[in-house]
Amino acid sequence: MYGTSSGGPPSPAGAGAAPSTARETVDGRGPLAMLRAVSALACLGTLVQGLLAGMLLNGDVDSIDPHGANAYVFEALVFLQVVAAFLLWRRNRGLTWPLKATVGILVATFAQTGLGLEGSLAAHVTLGVALCAMETVLAMRVFALRVGSPS
Repeated sequence: MYGTSSGGPPSPAGAGAAPSTARETVDGRGPLAMLRAVSALACLGTLVQGLLAGMLLNGDVDSIDPHGANAYVFEALVFLQVVAAFLLWRRNRGLTWPLKATVGILVATFAQTGLGLEGSLAAHVTLGVALCAMETVLAMRVFALRVGSPS
């Protein structure tokens, strides 16, 4: 009944409904720029961790020290993500998803470090892949935000 360009009513939200493609508008260029920068670096950090982990699993035992050091750098970046998301939330009280997402990623990161130190390889690798996916989605959503007056 409605074509994609007919301007008909949007489909009701519910199970199986596609996510909204509307871009969110936020107030605060500085906090958004900080969140974008830190989320991009953290996303890159997960890729470096995956590379180092792959080297380790292939038998390169010398990659364990850089993998461990990068884990702490990644934790610091994720903490800075939470700070940036908090600053963005302070200026945009209705925009809660970045803060919730970054706190969730921080908790998962601490669990990831604990699993790695404990030597629980299966859980550590699985959570590492999940963290890479979470950081990628976060970065994509953060870069989709635009600066302006929120509605």
